[in-house]
Amino acid sequence: MRDRLWIIIPAAGFPFLLVLFIVLWQSLQKQNRTVQDLVKQLEEIERFELRDREGNRELIEQQLGVLQTRQQTLQRQIRNLESWQRASGDRERALWNRLQAPFPANPDVDLPDNRDIERTAPPEQPSSQQRSISP
Repeated sequence: MRDRLWIIIPAAGFPFLLVLFIVLWQSLQKQNRTVQDLVKQLEEIERFELRDREGNRELIEQQLGVLQTRQQTLQRQIRNLESWQRASGDRERALWNRLQAPFPANPDVDLPDNRDIERTAPPEQPSSQQRSISP
């Protein structure tokens, strides 16, 4: 009986090993296809992210340009306001000096000519921002 067993084992074992090899081979092929599909999906996602980053970079550059323009405009407005404020202070000092200076006792002495004092007015506002005065 032992002799028959040694004959049956190789006869039954070989087809079993062949089926096992085929199943393993097919599962390996399926796993390889799945990995390849995942790699393709990952590459598509990376391309999309790269395109998205480039779009974001362009948007950021545009926003930076707008902000720089606004900053320059604000700096110009600040300089204008500062110069207007200085001129206003100079006019006020000149008025105070003129009011506090005593009148000359000699009528032949001419008063200083104030035509050279620069007249500056605040920047004009657009008409939509001006208040209308109603009677």
